[in-house]
Amino acid sequence: MSKKVIVIGSGSREHAIAWKLLESSKVEQVYMVPGNGSASTSGDRIINLSDVAVTAEAVGDAANRLGVDLVIVGPEVPLVDGIANGLRRRGIRVFGPSQKAAEIEGSKVFCKDFMARHNIPTARYKSFVGAAQYDAATQYVEQADFNVVVKASGCAAGKGVLIPANKEEAKLAVKRVLVDREFGAAGDEVVIEEFLDGEEASVMAFSDGYSVVLMPAAQDHKRIFDDDKGPNTGGMGAYAPAPFVTDRSIASRTGFGPTMDRVLDTVIKPTVDGMRREGRPFVGVLFAGLMVSPSGVINVLEFNCRMGDPETQVVLPLLDTELIAVVDACCDGALDSIKVNWKQAYAVTIVSASEGYPDSYPKGREIHGLNNAKFSDEAMIFQAGTTVVDGKLVTSGGRVLSATSVNSELETAIQLAYKANDTIDFQGRQFRRDIGRKAQRYLASQKNSKSVSYSESGVDIERGDAVVDNIAPLAKATTRKGCVSDLGGFGALFDTKAAGFVDPILVSGTDGVGTKLKIAQEIGIHDNIGVDLVAMCVNDVLVQGAEPLFFLDYFATGRIHVDVATQVIGGIAKGCSGSGCALIGGETAEMPGMYRDGEYDLAGFAVGAVERTQMLPRNIKPGDVLLGLASSGVHSNGYSLVRYLVEKKSGLVNANGSVYDLPAPFESSKTLGQALLTPTRLYVLSCLAAIKAGGINGLAHITGGGITENLPRVLPDGMNATVKLNSWEILPVFQWLNNIGKMEQFELLRTFNCGLGMIVIVDANRVESITEILKQHNETVYQIGTITASTETNSKPKVIYQ
Repeated sequence: MSKKVIVIGSGSREHAIAWKLLESSKVEQVYMVPGNGSASTSGDRIINLSDVAVTAEAVGDAANRLGVDLVIVGPEVPLVDGIANGLRRRGIRVFGPSQKAAEIEGSKVFCKDFMARHNIPTARYKSFVGAAQYDAATQYVEQADFNVVVKASGCAAGKGVLIPANKEEAKLAVKRVLVDREFGAAGDEVVIEEFLDGEEASVMAFSDGYSVVLMPAAQDHKRIFDDDKGPNTGGMGAYAPAPFVTDRSIASRTGFGPTMDRVLDTVIKPTVDGMRREGRPFVGVLFAGLMVSPSGVINVLEFNCRMGDPETQVVLPLLDTELIAVVDACCDGALDSIKVNWKQAYAVTIVSASEGYPDSYPKGREIHGLNNAKFSDEAMIFQAGTTVVDGKLVTSGGRVLSATSVNSELETAIQLAYKANDTIDFQGRQFRRDIGRKAQRYLASQKNSKSVSYSESGVDIERGDAVVDNIAPLAKATTRKGCVSDLGGFGALFDTKAAGFVDPILVSGTDGVGTKLKIAQEIGIHDNIGVDLVAMCVNDVLVQGAEPLFFLDYFATGRIHVDVATQVIGGIAKGCSGSGCALIGGETAEMPGMYRDGEYDLAGFAVGAVERTQMLPRNIKPGDVLLGLASSGVHSNGYSLVRYLVEKKSGLVNANGSVYDLPAPFESSKTLGQALLTPTRLYVLSCLAAIKAGGINGLAHITGGGITENLPRVLPDGMNATVKLNSWEILPVFQWLNNIGKMEQFELLRTFNCGLGMIVIVDANRVESITEILKQHNETVYQIGTITASTETNSKPKVIYQ
């Protein structure tokens, strides 16, 4: 079914959005509010609604009257004023952030404070409110040991940033904002921040509030004249991708190069996550204005809550996926469900401005040549300050037209853009003649750059060596009889005969930790997650009656942080010590193309041994008693469901950070994250002691699938396990999760361990003595049922709950 869309705005940005929408057969009609002269040159597929006010009420009425399916908001002012909230209250789908989320552009003070709260890299700063703080502001300027930039905090149409050359000019700039009120209400507050040197770049990202998709980095040209001279404007041209940011010479997970990986990890993702945690989920386009230093250091200059102008005119032509599909996915919270592709090409746009811009300028000057400029895959002209008077297309604004071109070669794209620019004219037209020159210089310099080292790909051998140095003593402390080699060899050796075995069967188990890792990484608690890894492996080996002998780990990360890796592997060593096995080897892999900075994954491999005649399970028969050993909590299974319940169903909101930093509703002495990160219990030492005493016929490790699926795995055909509900304590964490999810009892029992991490199958006449041994090893033991014979012929084992 075809869609009708309203695009709010009147600039080249909005014309580019409309043009890109109409590339799709799914879009029937685009209405622009209030629109510009582009409607007169696009047939009848763009219609101006110039009489519709830019308010939620007026736009909402128009949308209902015209059968519009979606509203896309172009400029920032309506978003800052809350138009998205008003339209959503009327049941209208909107691509654009809420008023609270738009504050990231509406208030530079909020923006800078937000970045400080979430450790997003930005310049040093201080803010001042009103003329009463003028003296304090000028004193700050005088005492600053750095050059400053002066910014009006509110929306000032891109003109509220003043770059003084010295302290006297800086003081004058503060006066212009706070005292002279040159920027009106936008200057109620002023931000004075450190001037940063380097190359500016614009990185925009689609966001559905959770997932993000980066767009190619662009570089705007703000000054009115060539070589960045003259006053600031809204933008006199741009090109994308900016090669010093979007460098594809080294493969990366974003497809845009390692610098963009860092932008994603240190700027965009923390911002979207932080906005969500503060109750300001960001749906729309997040724009990050960046400064990239000569050494590659990235700092955020500002955030915008919408697409940039003229950046949109060079980024959208590079989008190889239908824009309507991306916008729909963002509005539906399903951005991660689609693949967004980009052309391997350059785009360049040249802005034609009115005489006198950015100061006062004449209007009504006739535009010539536009009818001869046809849109094609390589060239297009977007309209901004244009209107139709007496059948003629005339100027009506400061920035009038954007001539854009696309080509696989930057040099050709620049030439085509200027060729398209030459087809149009109006009296007094001014434009820059150096758009893209910086990119040309950069690419030329790269041809003579130095040879590539491994570290340039994001892999740092020295950090890896530091981790090995840190963990060597931890591994050494786990040594036991049978260990032959130390860490660092190509393979790890173990002598089962030296460990005391005569005729052993080797038993192996491998596992990971799952999405429990996500919580550890979000709140920065890494010291016990390694215990989970060991427990999941050695508890599985134990079920065969085997004694765990040695363990190997695999730690993979986007970037090695020595302290984090040491904590994680220290936890693995702790788990090995707690189960009597040796940590004799492992692998630490740094893979920036696979994982983001701050992300890591774990896998483990345990090997145990059991004498051939002592393997479990054995001799399980009707009348055997089931002893349940208490778990420590959720252990390491079901965390995808746990996180879904916590983050989307619990109603918990933390305005100052992660919901996992809130007190646990079921355990007030810990935060929710700390409680959920309680490590998986190790049952090795207690159960091995009980096995040696005799009378144990089987063990079942209760992991993913709960009691329902794990207990039958050790039973012979023709046998069932009859389990008495309410015979053990359901831990508070499961009660809380169940209250949130309102799960059926059967679903709960086949998803979580529900308070039992291991079930021991015991001869009926040995229940008392085995229980005593287990309790001596600090196990909480419940008698939860018995083994019964099935009444069905050739039946598979199952659990019968009573």
